[in-house]
Amino acid sequence: MRTIDSLRVEAERLIRDQALMGYENWVLGKPSNQDSLYRMHAGLFTRENLALLRRAEQEEPDSVQKKRLHYFRRYLTLEFLGKETAPLTDNVNTVETEARVSFDGRQIPYRQTAGLMANAADQQQRAALNEAINPVLDTLNRSLARITEAHHRLAGELGYDSYNAMIEDLTGLSLDRMKSVAEQALAATDSMYSALLQEMLSKYLRLKPGEFYRYDAPRLFRSPRFDPFFPKGAILRTVKDAYRSFGIDMQAQKNLAIDAEELEAKNPRAVCYAINVPHDIRLSIKPSGGADDYAALFHEMGHGQHYANTAEHAFEFKYLGEPTVTETYAFLSEYLLLNQAWLREHSGMPVPVLKDFTRFQAFHRLFYVRRYSAKFLYELRFHSGTASPESLYADLLSRAVAYQRRASDEKRHLTDMDAHYYSAGYLRAWFLEALLNARLSHDFGANWFEHPAAGDLLRSLWSRGDRLNGDELAGLLGDGGITIEPWLAEIHEMLRLSAQ
Repeated sequence: MRTIDSLRVEAERLIRDQALMGYENWVLGKPSNQDSLYRMHAGLFTRENLALLRRAEQEEPDSVQKKRLHYFRRYLTLEFLGKETAPLTDNVNTVETEARVSFDGRQIPYRQTAGLMANAADQQQRAALNEAINPVLDTLNRSLARITEAHHRLAGELGYDSYNAMIEDLTGLSLDRMKSVAEQALAATDSMYSALLQEMLSKYLRLKPGEFYRYDAPRLFRSPRFDPFFPKGAILRTVKDAYRSFGIDMQAQKNLAIDAEELEAKNPRAVCYAINVPHDIRLSIKPSGGADDYAALFHEMGHGQHYANTAEHAFEFKYLGEPTVTETYAFLSEYLLLNQAWLREHSGMPVPVLKDFTRFQAFHRLFYVRRYSAKFLYELRFHSGTASPESLYADLLSRAVAYQRRASDEKRHLTDMDAHYYSAGYLRAWFLEALLNARLSHDFGANWFEHPAAGDLLRSLWSRGDRLNGDELAGLLGDGGITIEPWLAEIHEMLRLSAQ
């Protein structure tokens, strides 16, 4: 029988190989063949090994070692599901990389359509491009449906009453509690969101709420008015300068690299791959300029700094944590761009533009928290079993963000779903980021980004790697746990500042 330590060594090697393959697919457009990696490590993801870890976890008296075993069991279980569906996942990645969309007499790479939609000023053109994507979505949905069906079946084979019961055991999350939080976030922001939506649509798209469709959102958030303050050529300098101001010199970080080459096959969205924590952390971006581009890079830099500063030695505490924590650091980094003191000192925005930008970004944050609340509620009902998931998805999303519903919206019901409730991790991270930002602002002032001591505090948190879960990080920062109140306070403060 294999020892747990030998399983750890093999699992870490696999994680590194998977990350490298994912990076090369994302950046270079190389084929994804995760199935081949799973086949090379076929002896790792077995029911026998899962049973071994469960027994060891139950019998382990030391709390730290028990946590390591639980993290490892969670990883092996979810990767067991991944191994069983790897050919289908490879097919999804290959389709996304190679698919072409017929539009306006051209064959456009599927991965470029989101950017084209964001840059299309004409609503009819956006609508036509949205419809042109549908054949690719149909292809993706066939594989994604088989993946989700397999995950549900495998959860039962592993002894769980349901897929949701498996998730609760592995993550420690209460899905009912998250349901209440998501519903609370929607209810608490209904009127505020409706008023801001009408304002933003009128101001930036010259549309009325009854004319707002899913395909208009990329253009709305493209916000070209603010482009002059987020130039393409300054994006790397800006992120490096921002971190240097609180004592983190990226030039000295030999373990963190940013690939900003404009390769044709590269996925343009910024991404971070932790190839070998903490020694080889890679970010990729295909710069286009604009606030969204900057936000994406700053977000991924939050992940990058988290893993580049990890001081943990245990395999589980380097790679296998709950996503809430690393996403919290990513959102903190992203929202540095919204810090009023930072904007005044570094953006070059005149005061009226700065106020417009702040109000726009408050709406942006409302939109995404509402969207992910609806996504979570949809995923909860999807995994609980629902007769018409496509219709349910379109209904919930249209109600949450006030899209005018179209039949083609239903085709996103699987491509827009996060694996294993990652949507809950995002929601918890949005709320936890507000708590962390409040702590930094309390200790160092609104311009905490200028204080090396703030960098020291962040490094001390990052050094813990993936050891902490979201609730434990919240416990370090305050007494209230993860709630929507600090996040709501941030939104109200942004709106107050924008109205002064």
